[in-house]
Amino acid sequence: METLVRLEGTPLKEGVAIEVHAQVDDFLRGVRPIEELEALWRAYPVLIFRRQSVLEEELVGFSSLLGECEVVSRKDILSPYSDKVIYFSTLRYADGRNLGGFAGGEDVDWHSDQTFRPMPSTGAILYGVEVPRDGGDIYWADQYRAWSLLPEEVQRKIDGRTGTYRYGKRLAIMNATELKGKFDEMSRVPDVQHRVVLEHPLTGRKALYADPTTLVSIEGLTEEENARILPVLFAAGGDASAVYRHKVLSGDLMMWDNGCTMHRRDVMTLEQPRLMKRTTFRLPAAKYCVPH
Repeated sequence: METLVRLEGTPLKEGVAIEVHAQVDDFLRGVRPIEELEALWRAYPVLIFRRQSVLEEELVGFSSLLGECEVVSRKDILSPYSDKVIYFSTLRYADGRNLGGFAGGEDVDWHSDQTFRPMPSTGAILYGVEVPRDGGDIYWADQYRAWSLLPEEVQRKIDGRTGTYRYGKRLAIMNATELKGKFDEMSRVPDVQHRVVLEHPLTGRKALYADPTTLVSIEGLTEEENARILPVLFAAGGDASAVYRHKVLSGDLMMWDNGCTMHRRDVMTLEQPRLMKRTTFRLPAAKYCVPH
């Protein structure tokens, strides 16, 4: 039983998202123990901190309190100040280069980050430095809820099974404008395998791990069973009853667990400035739903 949740917050969607009544600096300075935040995160897989003013080194430091902050390999969207921070932006440098990536206004489909990697960094933080007033709302879908929505027959079919996840599928679905012709070799990276149902080691709750942009099949199922069951999983993953929609404001710091959520973004207005900073970090398997 949880006894450590003492942080105050305003639920934005019960069991899914909560606005935390604290400052990131409280945890960096040790005013509040990080265990309080971890306990709240187990109850709400999406945490929203409003009106934050965070330097990049503080963003990395805060991420590192929760897990191992990832060094980013994609240099074209990397911060010029940190190898652990990437930019999503509509802005440009003085020489005309895009300031970061994912600047296109297209909507983004439901997905979990890094499902195409053998060891995904499932923790993520997105910090809104400059946010457009119109468009670009972000949605998170609770995958604990998604699991509970599946028919029992489907639950029995998939629980304990491994899925095949393919980056080539995502490349064909998402970021087509930006990535076309730049990362063609990525379409040939080897498939990876993960359990399609993850279990939280502390709470025992089960979460669906069925990213529709990368999952192509489930081992042990026939071709006909895969054709029938995969659409059921994808529909449950984005079911409206599991979704929280967030109107992002400048100064919002949004933190989520990719092991038990999916997310997507609305079409974005390109004529307004946008600068978002993101970190990803490897969560410990002893405390979180981590794909193996």
